Amino acid sequence: MLDTEFDRPLGDGGNPASWPFPVLIERVPRAYAKDVVSGSFDSDAAFQRVAQLLRASGCIAITSTCGFLARIAQLNWAITDCVVTVSTLFKYAELQANLSQADPPGRRVAIITIDAAAFDATIRTNCEIPNEAIIVSPQRDSHFCRAILDGCETLDVQRAEAEMVALAVATQRAHPEIGLWLFECANMPPYREAVQRATGIPVYDVLHLGIELHAEALRMYGLS
Repeated sequence: MLDTEFDRPLGDGGNPASWPFPVLIERVPRAYAKDVVSGSFDSDAAFQRVAQLLRASGCIAITSTCGFLARIAQLNWAITDCVVTVSTLFKYAELQANLSQADPPGRRVAIITIDAAAFDATIRTNCEIPNEAIIVSPQRDSHFCRAILDGCETLDVQRAEAEMVALAVATQRAHPEIGLWLFECANMPPYREAVQRATGIPVYDVLHLGIELHAEALRMYGLS
């Protein structure tokens, strides 16, 4: 988990109660949300140390609360006896491929992120996200961004939900071919159901990713 102080309501990836199995959460010191998203905090070693600590504590699967950790390539975690995927963005290519094979044809994955402008070549390369991908984010001065990135407002779940729904509806209007929302940010799952209701389009988020990783780890250890 990033070094954050904002509220984490039920559904947030950083709230242990959001998960259907026991979790351990370790904070990465000085990994502040704004700096990690922008890339100005780029200490891979800090994240790797915490991942190794979690593994040593008995964790069998590891993910993160920030999709921008996709700047660290999958192969750089060097934890061979543990399932590690730190960002939902690593699922983009697989989800798009599955959607392309579904009926009707031509459907696309749309990424909703906390900062579309922060997507860089490293993230796109690591996650196989093409330049023409649909990537949108709330306005930088939105309540959601001010609460999460700036920490200058107390998070109001209803207000953030309204912003997320408005963003999704506007994006769907501009891109009617969207067939799946991919939430980059682990603070967004509390708004999943509202977005799905408003658009009729399913959402894939960090809770889906974590549940998949947990199931994979159980199989790997022969526990399933």
